[in-house]
Amino acid sequence: MTYLNIEHFKCFVNANIPINKLTVFAGANANGKSTSIQALLFLRQTIEQYGEVNQNGGYTIRGFIEKNIALNGEYLLLLGNSSFVLNKHSDRYLVIGLHDGINEFIFTYEADNQIPQLWLHCKKLDISGEPNFPILKHEFYYLNAERLGPRVQNSIEFFDYLNVGWQGERTGQVIDHNGGYFKIDNKRVFPKSENSFLNYQVNKWLDFIIPGVKVKAITNSQTLSSQITLENQYTVSEPTLATNLGFGISYLLPIIATGLIAEKDSYFIVENPEAHLHPSAQSKVGRFLSIIANSGVNVIIETHSDHVINGIQIATAKGEILNNNITINYFNNEDRGLQPDVSPITLSPNGELSAWPKGFFDQTQIDFSELLKARKNV
Repeated sequence: MTYLNIEHFKCFVNANIPINKLTVFAGANANGKSTSIQALLFLRQTIEQYGEVNQNGGYTIRGFIEKNIALNGEYLLLLGNSSFVLNKHSDRYLVIGLHDGINEFIFTYEADNQIPQLWLHCKKLDISGEPNFPILKHEFYYLNAERLGPRVQNSIEFFDYLNVGWQGERTGQVIDHNGGYFKIDNKRVFPKSENSFLNYQVNKWLDFIIPGVKVKAITNSQTLSSQITLENQYTVSEPTLATNLGFGISYLLPIIATGLIAEKDSYFIVENPEAHLHPSAQSKVGRFLSIIANSGVNVIIETHSDHVINGIQIATAKGEILNNNITINYFNNEDRGLQPDVSPITLSPNGELSAWPKGFFDQTQIDFSELLKARKNV
């Protein structure tokens, strides 16, 4: 098991958060889920500032010198200034890194507590053992909670490895990569499919999650644009523009495309995969991401959806992912302590949760109880 170590960054004084093959961040608002994602993204940004891509497709840091790392911009981070990220229990130092009990890769940052700055000063790097964490791999995939809604077209851009962008802005370009004839990992192929080409598989998984929907991506190198159109049985014109349908498909497509193209042993971080989706689709997204994790991609999900959790439980019970490869981190601050509490929840082979703490997706039961009381008092 890998652990994300965060010290004196925003709400955390000192936390070690488990990171598994499939990791879920769940819990109420303002309890550290987004902070944990931001810490990972800031760590990745630091690695990119220092690292050189080696022949094995990973980052190597050959020499460390102190430098400033911007708090805003990369990976859509908007952390403000140094005073916004420095925990009140620290005078000036913050720590973000990864360790597994043997190997560690940890940066120490310094924040100016007198004159807030738009950066953190990277002061020190501690490396022990032979760290080979997925965050050091050249390929890294992140989807922000605020993804792009339906567009008539999007610009096409150069990328040094295949990815849909932080908001899914290159989804059409990726689906049409090599004319759509881009083979995906056999472990991610939809069951009993005819072929393993990306454009075909995107539609198979899309139909599984949202039945009856099919998309086509077209890239035009003359206009430097890409377009996604959808088949629609209700209009005279076929196919129809993406802007004629809802946000759910536009928010879902980048998740499917990224899951299918992500390099093995890389990180795929997705915020709120349930956004704009019907509960049935939310559950199936949980299953899909479980299958992607089982294929070798390290998936990290931030979610407020019990349906996504349900989908992960179903995937476990069906043997689509090993239960030992799943950790659900429940963030809460019931005791109003120095920092939020992070409680790891595991799954049994048949998909049962090891714990169901207070506040963990129990609102339905709470509401039913309140409704029953109200009816009795009528």
